[in-house]
Amino acid sequence: MSLILAGVFIGLLVLNVPVAFSLAIASLLAIIYGEVPLTLVVQRMTNATDSFILLAIPFFILAGNLMARGGMSQAIIDFAESIVGFIRGGLAQVNILTSLFFAGITGAAVADTSAIGSILIPPMLRRGYHRDLTTAVTASSSTIGVIVPPSIPMVIFGVVTGVSVGRMFLGGLVPGLLVTLMLMVVTYVISLRRGYEKGAVPRLGTIARNLRRSLLALLMPLIIIGGIISGVFTPTEAAVIAVGYALVIGLLVTRTLHLRDLPGIALETAKTSAVVMLMIAAASLYGWILTRERIPVAAANFIASLTSEPVLILLLMVVIYIAAGTVMDLGANIIILVPVLFPITNLLGIDPVHFGVVTVMALSIGLITPPVGACLFVSCGISKTPMLEASRMTLVYIVGLLAITILLILFPQLVLWVPNTFM
Repeated sequence: MSLILAGVFIGLLVLNVPVAFSLAIASLLAIIYGEVPLTLVVQRMTNATDSFILLAIPFFILAGNLMARGGMSQAIIDFAESIVGFIRGGLAQVNILTSLFFAGITGAAVADTSAIGSILIPPMLRRGYHRDLTTAVTASSSTIGVIVPPSIPMVIFGVVTGVSVGRMFLGGLVPGLLVTLMLMVVTYVISLRRGYEKGAVPRLGTIARNLRRSLLALLMPLIIIGGIISGVFTPTEAAVIAVGYALVIGLLVTRTLHLRDLPGIALETAKTSAVVMLMIAAASLYGWILTRERIPVAAANFIASLTSEPVLILLLMVVIYIAAGTVMDLGANIIILVPVLFPITNLLGIDPVHFGVVTVMALSIGLITPPVGACLFVSCGISKTPMLEASRMTLVYIVGLLAITILLILFPQLVLWVPNTFM
């Protein structure tokens, strides 16, 4: 069964079949070959999505769509520009800081790429920024969306492992800020070498005015984090509250959202959520067959035989994640790989939140690596830049993301200090 499972899956990926369908078809053929009752297919796929915590995913997606459609994106961008627009490569720096702010609303990297790229890429090109940097910085900064709360991949990790999603959210705060700082430093160096512009130093009045316009949007992640820390609500309940908050702000306060917009937003949310849930269901079935074939046990024994040093084990896992990220979606990788690797980290005494954040960080690199890098693909489409040209510049940012990941492995408190202090 394992040979059919791997062979069919790889073959379908080569034929450019979507990952979710590749996982489902490979699993189905393996089950038929192994003469396992087909009723297990429906049972396993249904059980995989029958989870209370997974309700957070469609609600966070809906909240992000409501805020984006309600015109909050431009207000956030204006505020970011008033803070960092005066730095060398101003618009590129605005792109990065906006991704940090927007990440606290959507929790999804591809959504950030699409929303921010469609607004910032055209003016960046008009002001003389090269296409390769414009595309690379838009795609790379979008990875912040899966690191800081409310991160959808962290919700999936919590479902797979049982680790507290609230602690995962808090564990991503410092790494998200470190990634933002790294991207800004790298962009500054590139901008200095290429002679990109820098804007005028803003007045305090301009900053205050833009902050006031964007404050309602920026409060959403604070409400989510504050509620989880205080124990007022769970991550799933936080997602529902985020939707209610977005509706009240859009319909009653800013009045930029209208009732006629809601059906379209709901349909868009349903489509995105369906893709995520199908991925989870198919990957869960695939992972169940792997477990049945005792492949996770064999892999765990093999990795444990190489070394018992936690740092080396995590570094080895990062290599596996980066390789897997070039061919599979982030969510699918979590569902397939984490059940294999998680028991090893438990045996070695590695904190599960630390392991979870390192996992999401390492797998986020796959969002900007060809050929499957979803963020890079979307960004190239908006800027009309060839994938190969953009990939060369993106490599610089990939090195930076890898350096931050290694830093988190060497210094676990960068991940654990916030959750241990507040929860």
